[in-house]
Amino acid sequence: MLVGARGRMFDFWQRAESGPIAFVDNFDKKIFWPKLKEITKRYEIKYDPMKQVPATREDDDQLDRLWQAGVDLVAEVGCLCTDTRRIIEFSKKEIRDVVDNVGSSLTFGRGRDQMTCYHRGFEDYGHEKNPVVLLGRILGPADADCYWPIAMSYARVPEMDLCHFQNNLLEWHGMPITPESPWEVMSELWMVAQIKDACRQVCRPGISDGGIRCISLHAMQAAMDKSWGMSEGDHRCCLFLPHNKVEYKHLSRAMVWHTYGAPFYGIMSSYPGGLSGGPAQSAVVGVAEWILGKLLFDIPINGSWSVDAMYFSNTSKTALWCNNWQNAAVSKNTHCEPLVGGGWQMCHGLGDIRYFYEHAAGAISAVPLGHGVSAGTGGQSGMINQQGGYGVKFSADVAKAVARAKLTRVQANDLVCQLQARYQPTIDDHTAHKLGGDFRECYNMKTGEPLPWYVKLADQAKKDLTRMGLDMSDYYVTD
Repeated sequence: MLVGARGRMFDFWQRAESGPIAFVDNFDKKIFWPKLKEITKRYEIKYDPMKQVPATREDDDQLDRLWQAGVDLVAEVGCLCTDTRRIIEFSKKEIRDVVDNVGSSLTFGRGRDQMTCYHRGFEDYGHEKNPVVLLGRILGPADADCYWPIAMSYARVPEMDLCHFQNNLLEWHGMPITPESPWEVMSELWMVAQIKDACRQVCRPGISDGGIRCISLHAMQAAMDKSWGMSEGDHRCCLFLPHNKVEYKHLSRAMVWHTYGAPFYGIMSSYPGGLSGGPAQSAVVGVAEWILGKLLFDIPINGSWSVDAMYFSNTSKTALWCNNWQNAAVSKNTHCEPLVGGGWQMCHGLGDIRYFYEHAAGAISAVPLGHGVSAGTGGQSGMINQQGGYGVKFSADVAKAVARAKLTRVQANDLVCQLQARYQPTIDDHTAHKLGGDFRECYNMKTGEPLPWYVKLADQAKKDLTRMGLDMSDYYVTD
């Protein structure tokens, strides 16, 4: 059995008390950033916005170099523990030993909703299920009266394998929900109850919930009750600080999830335009974070969450390029679990057709690379009530069409570039989040079903995809 870094993590954690001293500002400016630039140049990592999906022999060569750059960044920079101001260091042999021992599958859910999925290679379509995994993402604030219908709109999508039920209330009984407050605990109890009720009502009580709706660990633990709340097969998360930094509370959280037996996820975060630099440097950072997640947390579920720092987006030319290349570099050079790719949240509002174009770009990118697909949220995940399950259903249909067509990576790249030409302009002028309606305008508030006009809008996006070269005709719902 491959168990990753478990058994070794304690050794690594102890280095937070004995490693070289560095203050955060000095670490960022004098250690992390100079090394990142040097390593990116060393391996000649280049960003080309017209190569959204790595597709050629030259691209594959760069994927190998990108992987080595990520290894070097971890080996030469390490990870700063901000509590002790000491750097946790790793040798290349330690990195190699842990990477060689990671598992190639992941399991989540319980009962009839339990699922195990396995590592896939590029253009690997010989499977009963495509995509390898479909993740519903519910991100951002929601009104209390929208909470249950939004959850229901996701839970009723049969192709969805797991979900981050992660929309947040802004207040509880008139009190602001602030971290460490009793209102945070109370709201978490209420939100988990709503989610579990929606899942039971569609006969999927065991579907895995991975939502992180609160900040404090004790608020999460309040709902860790297998009879009504967080149960076996549900998953949570464990994240790093940007970049190559960790706090003791993150290490403690990993310990809690392992002790509880809960799978949990990491997001290989990078911020092109921010501290991680341009897209080329940011992709190196994303690969390095996957490695650090295995070394310090033994994270079993991973995916790329690169975000354009200048305008919050997973699907912009820079962010989607990072997502695709980070994931592909890891999956090509390891036998890791399936990684989640695509866009984790869309820029446009639910009621704009470009919201569906963004979903399509994510799914068309991910499936030929052997990655899972994430879908559902719009409005940059920051606008209220901008979560809807029909985005997940749309992505499922696109993913199935990609697999049926056995789309090559070259063909996928061409389609993604065509789609970005349609939605990138409103990202560039920072207006995408203002376009399109919210959940109330697009869904039935009693049932969580999409309204007829909204189904037609999604069908229009499918017809546009057919004209671009991906046959979606079998997935039209309306005439």
